[in-house]
Amino acid sequence: MTFDQFFRILRARWLLALSIVVVLVALTLTITLLIPKSYRATALVMADMKPDPVTGMSGMMGAQLTGLIATQIDLIKSPAVSMRVVRTLRIDESAEMRQQWQSATGGKGDYTAWVADLISQNLNAKPSRESNIIEIEYTSVDPKFAAAMANAYAKAYMD
Repeated sequence: MTFDQFFRILRARWLLALSIVVVLVALTLTITLLIPKSYRATALVMADMKPDPVTGMSGMMGAQLTGLIATQIDLIKSPAVSMRVVRTLRIDESAEMRQQWQSATGGKGDYTAWVADLISQNLNAKPSRESNIIEIEYTSVDPKFAAAMANAYAKAYMD
């Protein structure tokens, strides 16, 4: 097929081509407007490796470093860090949050643990490429809340 033949076919079917473009643009616009906005805040922390006091060398080689970073990520995602974030930001003092807990659990269980589990669902921690930096990401519909949570998780992890 030559370009001339292609343009002849396109000219003969211009109404079909135009309708396909219009439908795709309308569909894309509709989906874009219906999906709620989401903001992602990132905080960076460094997993520091102390050198061996005798030799002065790090002592951490590839697999050990990977294991250390994975352990630190597990710590960031742990319930203990989430509970510290809840207490630091006083999220458990919110009347709206307590009402949400009441309707979800019927008032049974540990309220603070439930809040910590709820906020940790939007948390993601991942290692940076070839370094000992860990990216702590928090996603929320409110950009200020996302930033506050990412920073609170970084601070709670360091504490």
